[in-house]
Amino acid sequence: MGIPRAFRISGVLLVLGLCTEAISLRWVHPLAFIAFFVIGGAFLAAGVLLFLYSLVGMRPARDTHDSGGN
Repeated sequence: MGIPRAFRISGVLLVLGLCTEAISLRWVHPLAFIAFFVIGGAFLAAGVLLFLYSLVGMRPARDTHDSGGN
């Protein structure tokens, strides 16, 4: 069983957000805060929200074993 597509996309968004924030921390410019907060924060927020949405939207796995006496 592989990782669902939504989880992979949310992981990529989180990595993009962390990389953007790491790059902007090294950048000495007034726009660094904008890049850190707006761009990096947007990627992180989108990744977290997509992850949570995909958790809520997942269907439970069907049990192949019948627990009844049949």
